[in-house]
Amino acid sequence: MLKLLTPLLTSLAAGEVGLAVSRAKRSAIFMTVIALLALIGLIFLLVAAYVSLAERYGEIYSALILAGCAFGLAILAYVIMKISDSIARKQQRERAKVDASTVLTIAALAAAPAVLRSRVLLMLAIPAVAFGGLSLLTGKKKRRPSERPPSAGDGI
Repeated sequence: MLKLLTPLLTSLAAGEVGLAVSRAKRSAIFMTVIALLALIGLIFLLVAAYVSLAERYGEIYSALILAGCAFGLAILAYVIMKISDSIARKQQRERAKVDASTVLTIAALAAAPAVLRSRVLLMLAIPAVAFGGLSLLTGKKKRRPSERPPSAGDGI
């Protein structure tokens, strides 16, 4: 029965993929046009700012003001990028912990029937499970760097 449905399912999947690709191409073309027009607008805005500043402060100072603003924005963007990367790495570490515990849980559930059938393995597994549960319940919490224990020189 599945052999009869395979051509139909394949053609449906190919049609959906083709529609998604054409939609992505169309979006890419429009986004390119939008980016070019925004870049042209930004260039004219910078020229207008330069002319306005040159009339008020002179050519050298207007160029220095615009360059300083550009460098300031670049530094701000760099700081934002680093903060964003740090947050993303932290989320990925948390996801990896959850994934690892999920895999271990699935492996334990898959091995449970074999352990429960064998009396020797069951006798070995009970203390291991008890020790694992106890270590999870009494695990030390990690301290943050700001939560350091008080030292002898703190009162000074």
